[in-house]
Amino acid sequence: MKSATPPTSPQPQPQNPPDESGPLRRRPRQARAQERIERLLDTAEQVFADVGYDAATTNVIAQRAGTSIGSLYEFFPNKVAIARALADRYVTQIGGIYDSEIVDAPSLLGDAIVERVVAALDRFYREHPGAVPLLNGRFSSPDLADAGEQLQHALVRQVERVLAARASGVPAVKRRLVATVVAEVARSLLVLADQSPLSQRRAVANEAVNVIMGYLVRTLGVPTPTEHGPTPAGAKGDGRERRTGPVPSPGN
Repeated sequence: MKSATPPTSPQPQPQNPPDESGPLRRRPRQARAQERIERLLDTAEQVFADVGYDAATTNVIAQRAGTSIGSLYEFFPNKVAIARALADRYVTQIGGIYDSEIVDAPSLLGDAIVERVVAALDRFYREHPGAVPLLNGRFSSPDLADAGEQLQHALVRQVERVLAARASGVPAVKRRLVATVVAEVARSLLVLADQSPLSQRRAVANEAVNVIMGYLVRTLGVPTPTEHGPTPAGAKGDGRERRTGPVPSPGN
């Protein structure tokens, strides 16, 4: 006769299960914990910008943040999770760029809207230096592939929203392609601007506007400033009138 199998004791469940929907080990339950997470992310952003993602370590991030490595690991299992959390935060902030800079200016056309978008992106890169290592590393670092692509897609989506409002007749697939090119060109030239002497930074940013505007005119025939022609209803006068149709090719 077989002996009875002793009953199995239930396994204790962790009080703070991993957050399967994001990079955090667990969701913060108190404001103090959320503040600690934000401080770690602020510090990681600066460390990534100072030494690069590959050279950054969780020990350095914790030390600069003034916290213990155990406190860091309480929320982030590794450096990859920190990069993903930074990307999540950047995506939210990029959405705010459109809401604060673009959505309230529906009448802006041509280089006026390009100037505003480029200026907003330039400010974003200056205020969030950790974004550039994530974007630049998405092709070369397996760790950064997901975080970098998430951030790049957010940039593309915001440019695409601008195009959809001003080039609604262009097929969605084409708008997506153009938005991808614009986002990549803006990133490359604004990184160059950031590496340039302060006296040349504005000039490089202006060149980004010229390059992007020339591409949009050539590709989509978007409206551009002209000395003649009516100003769209609701547009604020700036001393320049706006063309309401495609720009003729040189020589026409």
